[in-house]
Amino acid sequence: MDSISKEEPVQIKSSIVLSALLIVLLVGSVYISQLIFQEISQTYHIDILAARNVFSLSCFFYAISFFIYGPLSDKVSTKLLVLIGSIGAVCCLLLSVIIDNFNLYLVIMSLIGFFAAAVPAALFAYTAKNTPNHKLSQAMGIMISASIVGIIFSRSVIAMLTDFWSWQVAFAIYAGLITIVCLFVPFSIKQSSHQSSTTSVLGTYLAAIKLLFDKTVIIFLSVGFVLFFVYLGLSSLLTFYLKSAPFSLSATVLGWLNFAGLSAVIGTIITSKLLQVLNERYLLIIYLLAIGASVVTIGYSSSLFIIGLGIFSLFLFVFGLQPLVIAMLNKIVPINSRGAISSLYLLSCLAGGSIGTYLLGIVYQNMAWNGVIVICVVLAIVNLILALVGIQLIKSNHRK
Repeated sequence: MDSISKEEPVQIKSSIVLSALLIVLLVGSVYISQLIFQEISQTYHIDILAARNVFSLSCFFYAISFFIYGPLSDKVSTKLLVLIGSIGAVCCLLLSVIIDNFNLYLVIMSLIGFFAAAVPAALFAYTAKNTPNHKLSQAMGIMISASIVGIIFSRSVIAMLTDFWSWQVAFAIYAGLITIVCLFVPFSIKQSSHQSSTTSVLGTYLAAIKLLFDKTVIIFLSVGFVLFFVYLGLSSLLTFYLKSAPFSLSATVLGWLNFAGLSAVIGTIITSKLLQVLNERYLLIIYLLAIGASVVTIGYSSSLFIIGLGIFSLFLFVFGLQPLVIAMLNKIVPINSRGAISSLYLLSCLAGGSIGTYLLGIVYQNMAWNGVIVICVVLAIVNLILALVGIQLIKSNHRK
């Protein structure tokens, strides 16, 4: 507890500001293609639905890399992981603007996901392991808020810069922003004082794998998977839906509409406040019901204003739920597994988002927008059932 209290003032100073900026930019680098599928398809002369693979692969490698970097964060300096991730992402962004082969472009964009994951994985794991239970939701909320701002910022800014210049210029500018922030890493990122000295790297991976044999853990990881399958899959296809008739929106208008997603930051704040008066299990169910309602609002409205409200509420409840589920998972595993379980949860969420983007794209091709919405509503109901089962398992474990 003493080590935790010593770390708290640091989060008010320059190191936490820089950490937040790095998370904003590196998480954002994975999402930069989401609103510019049409422009990418025109550059490489491919079908617009094929362009969605740029995001799907980047997000998939980003997700998988969490499991690689999560256990490594117990053995390797946070500063080193941050620099490796940032420099690797910058190099890939710069390479992507000069590649003229789409398959090679897919490889480069996948590598952006791989390198970008190093930064949030290291910082999420450190926060989870060094925060007491009563402050865990709030601490993870801060980290998730930075991730959310990164998603919103990158998609909106890249869309607007693409309309103004080109996506190549937009990517180069984004690489420049990461480079500028990286200049301050040696001065502001503190050396981690919590590296494990008794467990091998292989041991940390084996301990993480053992968590997957816990039924309660599996259920809540599944909640994250299904949640992001719906959220990211729907968000990606919303680009196609709103760019076609009757809406026919430009990338710039989509960028402005995307700012409705900043409600996600509000969601994480609301969660920490509501937990002071509501049981986390009740709040989980309320949020999942609200997510289903948001999907219906987005899917069946013909008004752009109402769709914007639906996007606002979807982000609000999806990301309001994130610190809640992460905190619940961290409370049911040993403290020395908190870094691993946080990485596993983020892996589950992002794998769900990547697979959802791909599979719902196939549904969109064959069953149009209504087919996508029906499947998303069904999955929202499935997720509610999973959560109820998970809550019952937690209650029965407490009785024991």
